[in-house]
Amino acid sequence: MLIVDDEKTNCKLMELYVLRWGYEPIIFWESKKAYEYLLQTDEPIVACVDWMMPEMDGIEICEKIRKERPDFPIYIILLTAKSGKESLIKGLDAGADDYITKPFDAEELKSRIGAGKRVVDLEKKLIEWDRELENANDALKRSIETIEKDVKAGRAIQNKLLPENNQTILNFKFSHYLEPSLYLSGDFLDYFKINDQFVGFYFIDVSGHGASSAFITILIKSYISSFISKNRRENDNTILDPKNLIRIINKLLLKEKLGKHLTIFYGLIDNINNKLIFSNAGQFPFPILFSHGTTEFLNEKGFPVGLIKNSQYKNYEKDLPKDFTLFLLSDGFLDILPISDLKLQQEFLLSTFLDDSITIDDIPEKFGLESIKEFPDDITCLIIKSGDSDD
Repeated sequence: MLIVDDEKTNCKLMELYVLRWGYEPIIFWESKKAYEYLLQTDEPIVACVDWMMPEMDGIEICEKIRKERPDFPIYIILLTAKSGKESLIKGLDAGADDYITKPFDAEELKSRIGAGKRVVDLEKKLIEWDRELENANDALKRSIETIEKDVKAGRAIQNKLLPENNQTILNFKFSHYLEPSLYLSGDFLDYFKINDQFVGFYFIDVSGHGASSAFITILIKSYISSFISKNRRENDNTILDPKNLIRIINKLLLKEKLGKHLTIFYGLIDNINNKLIFSNAGQFPFPILFSHGTTEFLNEKGFPVGLIKNSQYKNYEKDLPKDFTLFLLSDGFLDILPISDLKLQQEFLLSTFLDDSITIDDIPEKFGLESIKEFPDDITCLIIKSGDSDD
């Protein structure tokens, strides 16, 4: 509570009143010092300012303080012997919030100060809320920056877990393309030599996007890598049995209770007998096999992994010609096609891959990926081509 009046008697009287009313008065007899105080204070305040004073009058204080601190809550009540409508308008136009004429009635002054205090208290709360919001925003910004760093680090780790691109294993060349809709992908793939007869590969799509889905891809890679190691160390043949491998992964994923499910296509290429042995757990669109100038879907179906406890999976075999190309695509490709009808989408995919010269580098142009700023879903492609071995 600020009192500004060059008459010390008036100041003393005002001080006695406001003390009685429960306020802590700050007294100034010199208007310029009062103005300097108002420029520096950090606390919202009610100020009773006399109109007629030497150096700076009340009108000048109002005008200057509103100019210098237009947004800071200072509730100014002008005290003056002037009366009349013109004086009232002049005081309010100068920046006063209220106006009371001398000699004033104590109860009227008490009410006007109380009204000013309610306004100031509300503005004080707003300032506190603004500060809290600003602090919360700063904390949120720091958290987002930390998350972004963590996510980028996670993306780097996920990339390192992907197999080497454009890799030839036995007689087959593997190449892949992966573009996540977010920093981290829920799609994943891998390919690897099991022995001199079999090459294994898988293609998975975890439900959802981002970090939680990416974590599942790492978990699945860990599971499958353990079975590769068991085959080499213990002659365990789980890795050579697609349906059994998927059944075990389904059981393990349900046991973890992570609230995620996934689709997976797991295949083995038998280099000696020219066969593809595979099991499909919900992967769609179906893999596309190109050979002898035609394309066809490997349209065997199966339940996704992580949904049903006792899901059963089957192994399928497909004789492979000497020259073939196998294309596996994530369902993110369906989301970016210019057509929405599923049958037409499938026909479009079959016709797109009627060209055995297509490489992984052609995929962005074939599907216009470079013109898309944000992908609605992860975009992943695996291409397997038969050919001479470089191993």
